[in-house]
Amino acid sequence: MAHLAKLGGLTDELVELITSTTAKSNQARFSVHRESALRALRSSNYPRTNQFDVTSQLEGLEEKLRVYNEDPLADALRERLDKLTALQVKWTPEILHLLLELSDQPVSKSKLERLHFLKQPEPDAGPILKWKDLVAEDPLLREKSVWRNVDFAAEDSEGEDWYEDSRSDISVHSGTTAQSSVEDEFSRRPEDHAIDTVDKSGFEELRKQQFWQKTPNVSGVILETVKRSITELQAIREVLFMLSGLPTSLFETDSKEPTMIRPSKGYALKHASAEAFFKLTQSFADRGSCMARLRSWIKLPQSIPLLQVLQSTLLNRVQEFDRRLSQNQQRFISPTGDIVVSLLSIQDELATHISPLVRLSSIIKRLENEHYAHAFRYLEMVYDETCTSQMNGDEQSYEFMGRVFFDCFRMYLRPIRTWMEEGELAKDDKVFFVSEAAGEVELASLWQSRFKIRRTQDGVLHAPKFLQAAANKIFNTGKSVVVLKYLDQYESLRSTGGAEPVLNFDTVCNPSFRLAPFPELFDTAFDEWVQSKHHHASSILRKTLFDSCGLQKSLDAFSHLYFMADGITASAFFSNVFDKLDTLNASWNDQFALTELAQSTFGSIPAVNPDRLRTTVLTIPRKHRDAVTCRRTVKILAVIEFKYHLSWPIQIILTPVTLTSYRQIFTFLLQIRRSSHILTRQRLVSDRLNTTSSTDERAIYYVLRTGLLWFNQMLHYYLTSLVLEPLTRKMRADLEAAEDVDAMIQVHSTYIKAAVDQALLGSKLELIHKTILKILDLGIKLEDTQAANAASNKEALEHQQEMMDLSMASLGLRTPRKKAKQFMRMPKSARKDLDSSSDEENEDFDVDLSILSSPGGGEKEEMSYLEKLRKMKADFDRLMRFVASGLRGVARAGGGDEARSWESLGEILESGLGNGTIGYR
Repeated sequence: MAHLAKLGGLTDELVELITSTTAKSNQARFSVHRESALRALRSSNYPRTNQFDVTSQLEGLEEKLRVYNEDPLADALRERLDKLTALQVKWTPEILHLLLELSDQPVSKSKLERLHFLKQPEPDAGPILKWKDLVAEDPLLREKSVWRNVDFAAEDSEGEDWYEDSRSDISVHSGTTAQSSVEDEFSRRPEDHAIDTVDKSGFEELRKQQFWQKTPNVSGVILETVKRSITELQAIREVLFMLSGLPTSLFETDSKEPTMIRPSKGYALKHASAEAFFKLTQSFADRGSCMARLRSWIKLPQSIPLLQVLQSTLLNRVQEFDRRLSQNQQRFISPTGDIVVSLLSIQDELATHISPLVRLSSIIKRLENEHYAHAFRYLEMVYDETCTSQMNGDEQSYEFMGRVFFDCFRMYLRPIRTWMEEGELAKDDKVFFVSEAAGEVELASLWQSRFKIRRTQDGVLHAPKFLQAAANKIFNTGKSVVVLKYLDQYESLRSTGGAEPVLNFDTVCNPSFRLAPFPELFDTAFDEWVQSKHHHASSILRKTLFDSCGLQKSLDAFSHLYFMADGITASAFFSNVFDKLDTLNASWNDQFALTELAQSTFGSIPAVNPDRLRTTVLTIPRKHRDAVTCRRTVKILAVIEFKYHLSWPIQIILTPVTLTSYRQIFTFLLQIRRSSHILTRQRLVSDRLNTTSSTDERAIYYVLRTGLLWFNQMLHYYLTSLVLEPLTRKMRADLEAAEDVDAMIQVHSTYIKAAVDQALLGSKLELIHKTILKILDLGIKLEDTQAANAASNKEALEHQQEMMDLSMASLGLRTPRKKAKQFMRMPKSARKDLDSSSDEENEDFDVDLSILSSPGGGEKEEMSYLEKLRKMKADFDRLMRFVASGLRGVARAGGGDEARSWESLGEILESGLGNGTIGYR
């Protein structure tokens, strides 16, 4: 995150310099250029500049300057390159490469005198104060007696011999006040204060302690290769100084890496071998390098609060370690008793205190080596170190790392607490894993679209790994608070809130739980902390949705509208639609008429608000818009849809995505009702088949009709009693017990998905569902065929009756059936009126001719009625066996509740085929 923040700042400066546009002058243009530059920089993966290539170019430039007789310029270039090499700047090759790219004919246009402009101007000290200026202002200074010293011992003397001009010759000649006798006391050199009578033994003792100034010699001959011998006390002093971050002689610092410390090979202990002493000092140097790395990183400026907290925490730990080093030095400087001077004892004594700091230094080193490391990455590392220390049984390191972790984690909790308590996010916060979408979002999409969880390109949550389990609860709690604010329930949330548990090392890692692993202790404590806020906000929101927003009422409305829970009310609606379709009324799919009909019928149900109910009709293909074509298949009913408008809080649970599933189930139930309605409509009072059909025709017709009715009833029973009713009851119980809104959404989504799958509407059963629709179409086809046959038989009977009437008229007899022909030519409405008023005519002719139409399916017109029945019976048996065996096969291949439901329906259909319920014997 530090890299991204730094990259953003540099990109802003780059855009301002190149485009001369700022965020204040032209916000839109500046944002476009900035986003384009950031996208290019982030997506690019260019390697670093080749430093050898840059060096070669610079050497070539120097040689070119000398060839063109510009030696002063070449010397100036070489001088600055040597100084730059000594600095060891990380980005030196890139800087030099940039300067080379920006250069423009350096040989001809470079001027040596321009280098003087790079020097800092000397500050103007103002005019020098001189004696002549003072004398000009004060006439008394002109008298020489002013500068004479008075000899108070000569009381009797008179005259000018008593005074002595004390002004120095230098003061007189120079004319300045800097060397006057007035400040002569402050201008003395150190040699003027030397006292010859001082005892020099103290200085000699001090020189003896400065072992680094001793040069080994033999008989006055200096030995350069011989190591200087030091005492163990001197070595201890050097070690303590080095660990304190002070320069020493026993240890050296790498010029290229200031934090790298190594022991000097020019010293040795008198009573130890060179190898043993070097290994001992090397171990101290390794620890000193770690401490130097910590001290160096603490001094770096940080802009991210998380890293600032880490710096503060490390600074406190380093200061505690420095105080312990001071105590060790105090023990050797002014001992209160006999002490043992031993490097090994110092190493053992400091090991337990410096070991945690060394591990923290390794964390800092890993952070520096990781590219694009997140700001919370060190929290994961400290967390892992705490767990490792506990597993190793290192109680002191475990406590040390645990306290460091909780000190830093307290800062990371701040945005989490603000989000969970107030539902607010800090502006431009890239560390927290919750982000807010830009722009306005509809209230219905508030829960799903306004806030998102940040994830990396690999799909990993942008949060410490030890918070992965609680991230969803944190996210949902904040969203619950936001929704409660929109519902004006935030004050009740704040007024009823409780105290949160304390999260620190002493509370979480209580000594009574010392045997429990740290991850379990932390997860338990943090989950309790999150749950204290999550449960409170979620319970209030859930209660508000059920009580104030009417979630239960909306579910009841959906059950009545889409699942036809009230069969009588639903029949009043679809019977009207089916009758219009059977009479070929073009207004059967009129959207406004259907909406008015739905509101008048379903509006009588208390749970349904008729003002929110609308009926829409999808576009019918041009070739199927004919009413005659539409009534031949149940598939056309899929164009009728209910739209019930919900309030935006309810749409959080009943998402718009689930409405498609509701409409699919509604269409399927409507199609089943359509087939059953045409098979169970008003029948003939007198069975005309007994007089107009053969025995085979009557047998096949009634067996096929009975089988279709049984299939429709079993399918409707399966959908309503075995699928929808149990799932709905379970769904409502799960909604009541749901923990939060996300759980409620999941419960409802699972419920509607299970309903669709068990209702044979899933993708796995697409072929079986199409086969079922073919069976439902057989009901319409059967009744059309029977009606067409009855109509042709009636025409033959009518012709025969006319001949009988003529014969009887010739004999002068009455013709009681004279009105039959007139009755058959009357409209249906008029015939119904006559049916209700004339029982005699109703007994003779009660056939509904409105369903007469030419049979579809491409059948030949020359097929007889019996052949058509046999073909439909064969199709019905074949389709039924396919559906039954297909359901059993899919159930065996799958698993879960839907497989058991398919198995049950398959067994029901197979039982009907086996016992002859829908068979023809």
